[in-house]
Amino acid sequence: MVGMGIMQNERELPIRDNPDLESFDIVSAYHKLLADDPELTMPVAAIEALIEALSQSSAKTVFETMDLIKTQSAKLRNAVRNPIALTHGTDLFQQYLVMSLKQPGPDGKETSSHENFEVVRQHLMRNGRLFAQRAKQAREHIAIIGREYIRDNHTILTHGGSRVVGTLLGRAAESIPGDPFRQFKVIYVVNEARRTESLRVVTALQAKGIPVATIPESAAAYSMGNVDMVIVGAEAVTANGGIISGMGTYQLALLAKARKKGFYVAAEQHKFGKTFPMDQFDLGFQQDIIDFKTQEGDDNDTKKLIAEPVDYTPPEYITSFFSDSGDLTPTTVAKQVIELMY
Repeated sequence: MVGMGIMQNERELPIRDNPDLESFDIVSAYHKLLADDPELTMPVAAIEALIEALSQSSAKTVFETMDLIKTQSAKLRNAVRNPIALTHGTDLFQQYLVMSLKQPGPDGKETSSHENFEVVRQHLMRNGRLFAQRAKQAREHIAIIGREYIRDNHTILTHGGSRVVGTLLGRAAESIPGDPFRQFKVIYVVNEARRTESLRVVTALQAKGIPVATIPESAAAYSMGNVDMVIVGAEAVTANGGIISGMGTYQLALLAKARKKGFYVAAEQHKFGKTFPMDQFDLGFQQDIIDFKTQEGDDNDTKKLIAEPVDYTPPEYITSFFSDSGDLTPTTVAKQVIELMY
């Protein structure tokens, strides 16, 4: 694939600080982006933080630019306990840069030539921001695709406070030209770790006239018999067509499979990435969910439960993805990851 040569060289570059960025803290910029815009996903926040870093750099060559992005991406990954979602964002942006930097300059010469580089760099800056804006709008397109699968009198089970799932369900309850609204009910599984996010979505759905029942995670199996379909979101979509999502997603997938219910994932394409876990304990970071003790109060200060734990749902438990690139099977998602990232 075009661009692999530059990508290989980029991987071999040493990580070093850029003097232009001594006063720029990409980790703070990333967290500020998330705090300022509740609608922003982690991959998009990572991309926008990288664009901000690029705007403050005076890199003059392709290799300096790729070195800068590699350095800043590593700083982001090292600053969070679960780096999967933001890594998918930084990887996607790096691949976007590689492909863009391989294009000829305005005079037809190589992009790496000094005369062309600044023009192309500014072009990348503008298109990078446009990419981030479009990524945030992707959930509206997903809502149009996903509403086609919701029928009158359906009961849909979901959980986790996903923004894209909330948008999908909300739009399904609205009329659009040539397509009337659906009358359906929602069973919302409330995870105490994400209670605030979940109740925000519940309130928004009820405001649209959608009947919502909230249940604890312990009642998921009990309720599955009354469910027509399960729709969940994802923090990240893996290279094999699985998902990394809020803890409890995997057990919902297991229950749906056992009761022969459709299990659908609503996820934007910018969440697709190269992560390929073999099982729950191969995510690349420790969550310390299982903490053995000989007695209560025997706390090990070196082990602290991750604030928002996640689990891995393999592709064989997923019926289909609602993505901004269409309705996709897990196999099709895996092919798209190859096309996007390699």
